Formats: sequence, structure tokens, C-alpha cells
Amino acid sequence: MISTVETALGALPPFKKVVVGVSGGADSVALAFILKTLGYTLVIAHLNHGLRGKESDADEALVKQLAQSWGVPCVTHKIHDAKTGNGNLENRLRRIRYGFLETVRQSHHADYVAVAHHRDDQIETILMHMERGAGLRGLRGMPLCEKKVIRPLLSVSKKELTTLLRQEKIAFRTDLSNFDLNFKRNHFRHVIIPALKKEWKTMETDLLALASSARRTYDAMETNARAWITEHVAENAFPRADYLTLSGDLQSEILFQLAGREDLYRASVEAVKALIMKGTNGKQKRLGACVFRIEYDQVALRAQETPQAWPDKPQKITQEMQWGDWNLANSGSKGLLVRSWKPGDRFKPSGMLGTKKLQDFFVDLKIPQHERHRIPIIINDKNLILGIGNLRVARNAGYLKKYLRITRIRNPISNENYDF
Repeated sequence: MISTVETALGALPPFKKVVVGVSGGADSVALAFILKTLGYTLVIAHLNHGLRGKESDADEALVKQLAQSWGVPCVTHKIHDAKTGNGNLENRLRRIRYGFLETVRQSHHADYVAVAHHRDDQIETILMHMERGAGLRGLRGMPLCEKKVIRPLLSVSKKELTTLLRQEKIAFRTDLSNFDLNFKRNHFRHVIIPALKKEWKTMETDLLALASSARRTYDAMETNARAWITEHVAENAFPRADYLTLSGDLQSEILFQLAGREDLYRASVEAVKALIMKGTNGKQKRLGACVFRIEYDQVALRAQETPQAWPDKPQKITQEMQWGDWNLANSGSKGLLVRSWKPGDRFKPSGMLGTKKLQDFFVDLKIPQHERHRIPIIINDKNLILGIGNLRVARNAGYLKKYLRITRIRNPISNENYDF
């Protein structure tokens, strides 16, 4: 079994030092022992969630004792308010745990963080993803290496790990909550999977082969999605028509990459895909860290954050100033002011007779609604509109091009420089 782990680690670039997340249970204790046996330099890290009172403290004590007996560094941290916070407790604790492990890795200058997911965990994960209708992302299971996190035990069974610890007479803790069938994973582990194995003798090997095939297909699709984003996403928007020509799986992967992968649910992704398919101007949906909004023939992305307050009173344009997302530079014209758009505003566009409502001007240029109040409106001290950002000057206001420079310095989501 140790040779199996050694073979798995051989697929990674050579490394020496690794942080091992050790809970005190059989899986993580066995992982630490195997890595120590293979000659890696260890740092043991333990996060005490504090959810099981004295039992949690006993887990921490065992980990400390184990590290001391092996003569390896041990870093522990206890959470005192684990149940405080919004959202799913399990997801929140997972983020805290991986954040803690990464902090330990960086502070000890280790190459990787090793976690103890094994073959049985992989089977459970694949089946649970299938049950909720996951696509290729879910069917591929957990990878050996993900950024700086490695899972060397994915080809090793739980039974092999506990057998090893008993042979080596190494103590470990048993978390009784792992047998609580009210938890979905435990129900799969103790009820559904044994029933499936009884009728489907080759279930494990079949599912692992499916995961391997899905992983190869997904890797290619992930590359294609990244290339599509590079080619088509500009100024936080992409063409709706081009997106709709893609396969459903590739559409989903693009949304995953744009919105961030953490805690995204397939139903939410499908809802955004339906929004894009319908194409109703002005409609929007949130997905992860982004809001996807239909803006004419484009799909715009905006960060899910508190909108920046735009100045609502006219300000004198100085030699160099920032107004919202814009830099304004006045090289000598007196009496120039800037304010945001107000409903009912009209101006006299250069090259045209009569006046035009700014509302109609924005619609003609397909300026998104959420952007209209962000565009600087240049006026004089009599509130006469002289220019609309760097889009258009008013009749008889051509001199602005000589004295006034208007530059967009960032957009709402990526802080990249751009102009209309």
C-alpha cells in the first residue's frame, strides 16, 4: 500500500516538505505515517472545530502527542465560534480549514498541503455528484493535485489504512458523528453504497473508470473554456449570440470560470444559462461572485459588491481630478463642471439640429442602465450640458476637445483600464 502512495506521488514534481492536515482520525494519521515513512519532511497541522466539546479537545491532544513522539512540528488552532456565521456550516468550516492549512504551508515554506481523502471518499463523492445531477465537473471526482493541495490516498481504501495503523500499533480517534445517518454523506456511506455493492459487484472500478474518463474530457473542456473567455470577454461583457452557439457543458464551464468555483450549484448555473438564452434586456441573475446581466446583444458581468456612490452635486473640474471611474484633466478652460445624469436631461448634439434626451442618447448607443449614472456629464455654470463623457460634445462646444481630457480608469469588476 505504501508503494501505491509512492507511485501516486511520483506523478507530481519532486518535493520534500509537506504540511499534513491531521484530524486525529485513522485516515489522516495513516497519511502522516506513510509520508514520514517515505522520507518527506512533515509539519502536522490540526484545526480544532470545537463542535464536540471534550471529544474535540481529545482529538487535538492525540495529534499533539503523535507529533511529539515522531519529533515533527505541530501547529494547532481552535475555533471558538464555529456555528456563528451565515451559510452552510460544512462549507464554511471547509473554507476555514483549507485557509488554515495554507497559512501553515506558507509560514513553514512547505511545498504542499496533504489531505487524507481516500478511495472510499472518492466513490462517495462521485455518487453524490451523480445523485444531484452534476455534469463532467462532478463526475471527475477529486484530483490528485489541486493548486497546492495533494490527495495521495485516492487509490487506497479505508480498510487498508486502518489495517496499517493496527499493524503499526498507532493510536487514532473515532468520530462518532461519522455514523450519524442524518448527514447525507454518512447515509451514502453506510446505506446506499453497501446496497449498490451487493447488486453491482464491479461498482467501484466502474465508477473510478468513469471518473478517469470524465476527468480527461473535462480537462480539455476547461482549456477550451479558458480560450473562449480570453477571445470573447472584453470590458466585462461577452456576445450573447456567440455564447449560445456553444455546447451546454461548455457554456456551464465558462460560467463556472467567470463566477468563481466556490459553492456554485448546478441549478444556479442552469438559471443563468436560461437567462442568457431568453435574452430579455435588463434582466439579471447572481452567480457566485458575479451578477450576469443582459444588455442588448451582450451579457455583462458585474462584481457582487456594494455599488460605489457617485457624486450627485456638480463639481468644478480642476487641472487633474478623479470623478467616479474617470480621470478628468482641464488644461485651461474656465467654468467647467461635472455631474451625473439626471432624468429629463437634454442636450444639443454636435452635427444635429434641435435637442435630444440623454435617455434616448444612451438607448441609441446601447449604454447599459447601470452605467448611465456613472458617465460624467460636463456642464457650464448655467447647467448647460457641453459634453457626455468622452462620447459626444454638444453643438458649439467643440473647444472641449482642446482643453478637456476624459479617460475611463477602471470598470466595476476587474479594475482594468478601458474607454467606451
